Amino acid sequence: ARSPLPFPPTRTSTIAPRTMSSTAAAASLSFTARVAPSGRALRATSRAPGSPHGRRGVNTVTTKAQYPNPDYIAHVQAEFPAKGVATAEEGRCLWDAGYDVMDVRAVEEIDQNDNTPCPNPAPPGQAKGNRVRVVPLINAVRRYDSKLEKKVYIQTPNADFKNMVQKAFPNKDAKIMVACSDGRVRAIAALDALDEMGYTNIVGLRGGANLWTREWDAKMRRRNLPGKHIQNYLHSGDSPQLHGTGSQFQMADAQTYDDWRDETVWVV
Repeated sequence: ARSPLPFPPTRTSTIAPRTMSSTAAAASLSFTARVAPSGRALRATSRAPGSPHGRRGVNTVTTKAQYPNPDYIAHVQAEFPAKGVATAEEGRCLWDAGYDVMDVRAVEEIDQNDNTPCPNPAPPGQAKGNRVRVVPLINAVRRYDSKLEKKVYIQTPNADFKNMVQKAFPNKDAKIMVACSDGRVRAIAALDALDEMGYTNIVGLRGGANLWTREWDAKMRRRNLPGKHIQNYLHSGDSPQLHGTGSQFQMADAQTYDDWRDETVWVV
């Protein structure tokens, strides 16, 4: 039995993640952006000696590269599938490179979490998307457990898993990102199975559907722009408002998320 260890998996196969060496990790890529300084800095700069005609200056800020930065996308796409495991940010670059998603969660599990189906936007001229395939590694139904006093998943292995994979991805060279709920136990087991079946372009999705759908909406657009965003839902009105300054702003209700790790113990 495999132990539910966090990513990256330490198995030796064609999809085992490699350590980053000579080139910088994708997360360390950066670019510079010229942004307007604060009001106080502007006033100081405009009066600074040697400032021609009192022109206002600019600040240079170095920001971690991310999608859709073209250099970042090219760097990420060159690293896979050899790297083995992709973050949600890297996965977005791989989506543009033609990687489809194989969701190995149970059907009832996906239905239970109405807000976490993997994004599957429809291409132009079509009614729905076709780039996400649900192939459960484990079939599960949710039932109430009187001893635990809560609902739990009754699990049974999907004996038809490999046949379903071959039907969903008949080409062994297909580009596939594998996602379960949190990218740990079931994703690792599914990657092992695909590796044994001869699939060559397979990548695990770190954090699974929980982090994938937290980052990207149904149309594969970023949900939360970079930076710290605070939304106050207590303000009256038809939509969340951003208001207040200083300590008032800092005390505004922050948008938070549940733990991305799945509390269910999946038996594979």
